[in-house]
Amino acid sequence: MGRYGGDMRTVASAALFAACVGVCGQAWAADLSLKDAPEYEYTRSFTLPGFYIGGSLGAANTSVDIGDTYVYTADPFAANSFDTTGMISGVEIGYNVQSGKIVYGLSAGLGYMDISGSVSADLPRCKGCGEAADLHGTYETEGGLFGELTGRIGYASGRSLFYVKGGGAFLNTDFSSDYVGKNCTFTTSCAGKSNTDKPSLFGFENSETLVGWTAGVGVEYALTSNWSVKAEYQHFDFGTQSFDYSGKYNFAGSSCSGCVPSELSGSTDVDYTVDAIKIGVNYRFGSGGE
Repeated sequence: MGRYGGDMRTVASAALFAACVGVCGQAWAADLSLKDAPEYEYTRSFTLPGFYIGGSLGAANTSVDIGDTYVYTADPFAANSFDTTGMISGVEIGYNVQSGKIVYGLSAGLGYMDISGSVSADLPRCKGCGEAADLHGTYETEGGLFGELTGRIGYASGRSLFYVKGGGAFLNTDFSSDYVGKNCTFTTSCAGKSNTDKPSLFGFENSETLVGWTAGVGVEYALTSNWSVKAEYQHFDFGTQSFDYSGKYNFAGSSCSGCVPSELSGSTDVDYTVDAIKIGVNYRFGSGGE
């Protein structure tokens, strides 16, 4: 067995060495492949707590409902309405608190809302009588400064924040009503006078600050740890404002000497609702981190 035994030990040693080289080579190759593999960065949700400022720009559709109760020759009532589309813009400042994926906070905003629009209508002589119009009215509204104080709560997912908001709002608005009235329809004291074909002209203007509520939904997307963009839908309801008016139209000229003045008085209820779609950008102070 000496020669064959030595050969067998030589063969066994060679086989063991080959197996070791194979296993070690695979381990080294595997370690090399792991070191050379591309690295994948894991991005977690942005954190959103702290103060922020922002601005937005969009379009607003305003619905204005008008109810006018007036006294000219009788005591009729006329209801009219109109829609108008204009620009809405503003700035806001707010503060967020975050608990896990839930984000909540408060914000205050100030901006400009264009609600300019008008409607004209023939107003009935009396309520339900079906007679020819005795008065023609034109109603016009103009918007301006608005503000809001709202709370919001949302859900953070990755770089996105989905939220709802709601609170109080105010709007400074100008409302005017102009009337053109026919004359001597029921009055005989000025029959035959030259003013029978002349209109009576009345004009009334009011400036008010309307207070109401607002609610909306939106999504905010983080571009960096500080900058984000947002898209938002918001509804405003500024309630109903009543305007009382009273006027007298005196006919000028010698041809109207002795003519009975034309008088108009009444109350107008105006209801404002606004639907707005806005896009904007926010800047958060400090570092939200990634």
